[in-house]
Amino acid sequence: MNRLNQVIEMVQRGLYVYPIVPNGKQPIKDYSYLKATQDINLIKSWFEHEPNINIGLNLAKSNLIVVDIDNHNNDLQAPLQELYNLGYKLPSNYIELTKSGGLHYYFRSNKPVKPTRKTKFIAGVDLLSDFVVSSPSNNYKVLDGATLDDIPQAPSWIIKALENKAMPTDKMQNNPRYKKYYTGYLLDEIVKGVDSGNRNNWIASIFGKLLRAGTEPKNAYNLIQLINDNYVSPPLETKELDTVVTSILKRFINE
Repeated sequence: MNRLNQVIEMVQRGLYVYPIVPNGKQPIKDYSYLKATQDINLIKSWFEHEPNINIGLNLAKSNLIVVDIDNHNNDLQAPLQELYNLGYKLPSNYIELTKSGGLHYYFRSNKPVKPTRKTKFIAGVDLLSDFVVSSPSNNYKVLDGATLDDIPQAPSWIIKALENKAMPTDKMQNNPRYKKYYTGYLLDEIVKGVDSGNRNNWIASIFGKLLRAGTEPKNAYNLIQLINDNYVSPPLETKELDTVVTSILKRFINE
C-alpha cells in the first residue's frame, strides 16, 4: 500500500491528519495540527504537490494519546525501566519507531481528550495528546506489523497524568520496589510539623531521632533550629529550645 493510501485508510478509521515538511516535524506553510482534516480530496492534493511529505496527527481530535520514549541518550531501556519501577505499564501493541530512534506507544481514549502534553513526566518520557509525527512519515515505522486495530485503551494513569491528577511519585508509596527506611519516616515526620499543642515533646522526639540516626550533635542542633523555625507553629523561643535539646543530649550521652 502506498503512502497516500495509508493516510486515506487512517482518516477513514477516524484519524485527523495534517501535512508536514518532508523529513521534518514542522507543518507545511499555512497548516498546523489545528487544521488537521479528514478531507480525502484535500489530502490527495498534498501528495500531488509534494509526494514526500511527512504526516502529522491531531491526537485530541483522533481520541489518541502517545507516550513518547526519548532516545537522546541512546538508552531506551532506562525510561522504560523507570516507568516499570513506578508501576506504570505500557500495554500497547501499537508502537512506532521514530526518526531519532525513540518509541511512540499509542493508546485510545474512550472519552474526549484535551490537546496538551506533559513533558518530562519522568526523565525521557513525554505524554502527548496534542499532536505527533506519525507513520507513514519518512523514517517512522510501525513495529511488528501492528495495525490500528491493535491500539488499546489508555491506562487510567495516563489520563490522570494529562489532567494533572497524577504524578510519578504517586506510585512510590504502594510500590514494593521503593522501600521506606528510617530516614524517610523521619523526614516525613519533620515536614508534617507540629502546632502549639505538643511542641516541646515533638522537638525532643525529633532531636533524639536525629541523634539516633547518627547525626553529629552539632549538626543535629543546627538542623533542629531550622526545623523549629520552619515546621513548628509557633516556633519555640531559643531559650526553651536549648533547654529541650540539652535534656535530650544528656539522656543520649548517658544511654
